[in-house]
Formats: sequence, structure tokens, C-alpha cells
Amino acid sequence: MKKITCRCDAVIEIDAPDSIDLDADAAMVSRLATGDSPSAVCPRCGAIVRAELPLRVTAKSCGLDLVILPEMERLSAYRGKADPAGTSEILLGYQELFERTRMVRDELDARAVELLKYALQGKAEEAEPDAEITVFYNGLKDGSLEFHILGLKSGQAGVVKLPRASYDKVVANLPGSIAREPYKTIFSGRYRSIKKLGFLSSTSDAG
Repeated sequence: MKKITCRCDAVIEIDAPDSIDLDADAAMVSRLATGDSPSAVCPRCGAIVRAELPLRVTAKSCGLDLVILPEMERLSAYRGKADPAGTSEILLGYQELFERTRMVRDELDARAVELLKYALQGKAEEAEPDAEITVFYNGLKDGSLEFHILGLKSGQAGVVKLPRASYDKVVANLPGSIAREPYKTIFSGRYRSIKKLGFLSSTSDAG
């Protein structure tokens, strides 16, 4: 059992694993893909509190070796001060774990999906330059890749579907693409996400 703190400051015990082997528990892929994670009901306020604790997720069948760090460690991870020992790829927050699990379930290359997300985010930011845009892969729908775009001024999530042919084209050009900027920066280090580009840009501007 592990202890987590509710927003009301109550300390709750929760049964959460240190590691998950997706090859050994096929049902876990479906659970994580739908956003299911260890949770408990706070005895003080009745809120559902979800665990966001360090977690290692592996699957040798597809070369997956991840370390998930809590969202609260994002800034430290960007600065290289929260990297755990080892060589596992880092994800920040369980939302990124849920998204990656959907890619595993759908047998997609995470790098190609990230490039598609980068293109979609760029278009969304052109339309709404002052918005804080986040793009998530939501799954395959009727043969197309569905993405959700969050942070729009309307307050609603945008839904974009790209044909499988768009993904296949990115995969075919992947070796050349990841050798160029900004993709080279995106895939450098152990945290490989378009999200770190905003941080690097802000630190560059500050400097």
C-alpha cells in the first residue's frame, strides 16, 4: 500500500504497483488505454483520488520500456533534475501513459504520432495564437487516427481525424524527419515529446 494526498489534505492509502509488464497482463493495455488507473475514495470529502506515482511500464514484445513520473515533476524533468536512474524513456503524468498505451494497442509508432501531433498543434496555434494548445492521440476510429485538441478558446475539445495514409507517409519518411529540427530536439534525451519545445523556447527567450 502507498500513501497519496487528497486535495482536502487527507492522506489515503492506495494499492498501486511499482511496475507493470504489459506482456504479462494483456487486460492492462485495455484498462490504461481507457484512462483506468489505481484510485481510492477519500474518506473525508468523498472525492475519487487517483494515484499519480512513479511507475515503470515494460513490454518486450514491442520494445517498450517507460518510466512514468508525476506531472508535478514536469519542470524538474525539463531541467534534467528529475531523471531517474536507468535508460528508460520518460513520460510525465498518467495522461501521457494513457496516450502511449493507446499507441501500443493500435500498433503505431509513437514517433510518427508525435510528428502528426506537432503538425496539428502548429495549425491550432496559427488559428488561436494566444491559446495554450495540447494535442492528444485518442485512438483509431473507422480506420483514421483521432486526435483531441485541448486549450481552445471555445473551451471545447477539438476533434481531428487523419487518414491512415497520412500516418503511413510520416512513417515512411521518419528516418529523415527525425534527423532535422525541430524533430531532432523532440526526440533527444529520454523525454521525447513536443511539449518540451515550449519550455525550451521560453528559456531561450529568457536568456
